[in-house]
Order: sequence, then structure tokens, then C-alpha cells
Amino acid sequence: MQDRQKGVLLTTLGMLIISPDALVLRWLDSPPLQILAWRGLIMATGLALLLSWRYRGRLLTALHRCGWTGVGCALCYCFSTLCFVSAVSLTGAASALVIFSLSPLLAAALSWVWLGERLALRTLLAIGLCLAGVLLIVADAPSGQSRSGTLLALVAATLLAGNLSLARSQPGIDMSPALIPGALLVSLLGFVFGGTPALAFNQWLGLALMAGVLLPLAFMLIQLGPRWISATEVGLLLLLEVVLGPLWVWWLLDEAPSRTVLLGGALILVTLLVHSLHGWRRRPPPVLA
Repeated sequence: MQDRQKGVLLTTLGMLIISPDALVLRWLDSPPLQILAWRGLIMATGLALLLSWRYRGRLLTALHRCGWTGVGCALCYCFSTLCFVSAVSLTGAASALVIFSLSPLLAAALSWVWLGERLALRTLLAIGLCLAGVLLIVADAPSGQSRSGTLLALVAATLLAGNLSLARSQPGIDMSPALIPGALLVSLLGFVFGGTPALAFNQWLGLALMAGVLLPLAFMLIQLGPRWISATEVGLLLLLEVVLGPLWVWWLLDEAPSRTVLLGGALILVTLLVHSLHGWRRRPPPVLA
């Protein structure tokens, strides 16, 4: 299997695994910062166990290899998560989602300026079509307008793009261990500013499964993606959650999306499928020194 194919498959698998996250958050129905406090702690523990098994006890060595680039990835992951959660509470999920979906464009800009990566025309077209799909998904949803919420969502998208570009800048190093301190920092800030949620026993089990098993596995796969494909393409594949998340809620919580939402989701899925198939045998653009 070519490196490019490996990157696409790992990132897509990671997005499929993480897609029920919105369903779990909706089901828990607690203040986001309170959920993030425990989710960050459980995720850090689960990811540490998973990576310890993967590296056969040499996790500290793998974490040390990440260096200052890993510190940047950890900080970008932490504050991107916090900014997006805060943006949702201030400006509404619809507006925050639209702004957050700019991350592929921002990743493309960062990779072009910083890494010297050329952006293919098909990728530019895919970004445009995916953004159109996201706009369709949120078209019917009411949203409160907040300048601070809009700014936070833009910061979150920029930090996500920065995380992917940082990981892409060191293709020979696995940056997934850097997510452990990032998740711990999310947890610390969540406890300081949010506190502890009051959850039923089955809700704690659901949170433990999502944060302790699915999230560590998903983020490890997603963080590996930029080693073999561009940060822009990883950002495009992240839009799968925009489509799959509401479908989980529809299936299990019986909240049916409108025809407009279904149309937007179909546009994103078809665009990503065509884009991935078209570039299946192509190699990623080289990182220029």
C-alpha cells in the first residue's frame, strides 16, 4: 500500500470512529466544560495505555521525539478544543460549525506559506464544494450572533489547521503522543472553569467508552494522517464528522434532519469520495526544506 493510500485510510477510519462523539455529548446533556474536564482526563489515560502498547513501553521516548513541534501540537489541540466548545455556547452550534469548517482552507494557507506545498486544483474545488455542503447543513438552524463567539470559532479553526500543519512538518515523527499532554491540559482547564458534571451511572459508562477507547484510537489515527497526506486533505476528511455526527443523532435519538441537511451531507460525502478516489494513486506534494 502506498503512503498516500495509508494516510487517507487511517484518517478516514479515525473520523468514522470519532463520529459518535456529538451523539454522546448530546446524550450526556451537561455543560461542555464539565464534560471536557473528565473527557480530557479519561482520553489522556486511554491514549497513554494505547500508545504504551504500541510502543512496547517506550512511550516516553516517543513523546520526547516529538520535541517542540509536539508541544505546539499539544497546545493547538487543547486550545482549539476549548475555543470551539466556548464558541458553540456563545454563538450557537450552527455558526460555530460554519466557521470551524474553514480549517481546510486555513491548513492549505499555512502549508503553502510555511511548508511550500502546492495545492492541486481538485483540492481547491473540493474545499469549495465541502464548504457549500456545510452551509446547506446549517442553513435552517437558528443561531445567535456573538462577535466573541465568532472570533473564538475562527481561532479554533486556525489552531486545528496549525496542529495539522505542525504534524505535517515532521513526517518522519509520530505526533500522536503529544496529544496526551494536550488532553491533560484540556482536563485541567475544564476542572478549573467547569467543575464536575452530575451524570447517571450509564452516562459515566458511555463517557468512559467514548473518551477512554474511541477518542484515543481516533485521534491517534487522525494525527498520523499528516505524515503521508497534506494537512489540507486531512482537514477535508475531518468534515466527515459534520455529516456523520447528525446521522448518529438521527438514528439513536430520533432527531430527523431536514432535506436541506441531507442534501448538504450528500454533497460533502460525494465530494470527499471523488476527491479521494481521484488522488488515490497520487503521491502527496513534497515538503520543501
